[in-house]
Amino acid sequence: MVNSVGIQSKNPNKLNMTSFGKADKKSQCENHDTLLYEEKKKHPITTGLKIQADKFINACTKYPAKGLKGSKNSNFYEFLTMGMVPYLVGSGMMVAVFNLASKFFNTADAVSASKLGKKMGIGVLFYGLAKTFSKKLVETPVNMKYGIDVNLPYKKVINELPEKDNLDNLVTHEYHKAYESVDFPRWDLFYNNDSFGTERNSYYKKVGKKMGIAEEDLDNADQKVKPLIKEKLVKTKLFSTLSSYLWAATGVGIAMQKPWENLKLNPVNTKGRYFNLVKDFGKDFVESCKQFVNNNSKATRYAGRILLGSAIAMTLLGNFSTLFDFNKYRGNKPQASTSLIDETKEKVVC
Repeated sequence: MVNSVGIQSKNPNKLNMTSFGKADKKSQCENHDTLLYEEKKKHPITTGLKIQADKFINACTKYPAKGLKGSKNSNFYEFLTMGMVPYLVGSGMMVAVFNLASKFFNTADAVSASKLGKKMGIGVLFYGLAKTFSKKLVETPVNMKYGIDVNLPYKKVINELPEKDNLDNLVTHEYHKAYESVDFPRWDLFYNNDSFGTERNSYYKKVGKKMGIAEEDLDNADQKVKPLIKEKLVKTKLFSTLSSYLWAATGVGIAMQKPWENLKLNPVNTKGRYFNLVKDFGKDFVESCKQFVNNNSKATRYAGRILLGSAIAMTLLGNFSTLFDFNKYRGNKPQASTSLIDETKEKVVC
């Protein structure tokens, strides 16, 4: 079977999704980008985990193989996705050197390595958790008040180029965010979307109402709301990023405190050991937080307080900047240029 681009398909019964000819109705409906709004609304945690699992598995298997073969379909998205592998593997190796390999050290070195290894492992854990959840402190209020989810994902369909006359399995996918780019958001995914309403501009009308735009001014809701959404996106991404790194540094600082050295990861008694581990972990966490801001060293004590205070202040500043509507108050101020022109006209008339 020869398709519209003149390349013979090995499977004549299978529709070539990359051809420029007419496809059946089912193929046309399936071959488009999909906003995962309903999926995230129903399953907010599992949807994110599935996306991350899909990206991680491909980053370990599919994407490196394509790159090493010199595939013409390798792209920058795959390159960036593979970046999560050395981060996770490198963190695991760093922790393993001090924990799993400590049995090969002499007694004194093994004890020191074990203490340091616990802190490093907890530091990696706290870094990831603090950086992830601290962003929610800025992003969630914006989503609740305006309905703008900066992390709303969509599934992008990719029609790959044929390689070595093979036209099978040319359709693949990538996971992106609708507001991934502030300059070029995927506005088209919000039009005619039944998830937000039956009208073409249902999404933009809902956001506009939440922003305080009157119903009679929403005839061209998308044109009025898009600049306001961009402004919210810039502020939200800026403050969520800044605050996340401050919270991540705070988490690492808490993980480096002395109480973690006594944490027993493998209690001797097997009965109720998991309960004891959680209990000890919580106790050491509280003690480490206290030591982080009340360290015996004056310099360390003030450094911890400044870092924690900066993280809290940046989060509060981010919420104030993103939730407070400056345009509402800015628009009520008279323009100086108008007043100057009026005064000039009066002087000319006189």
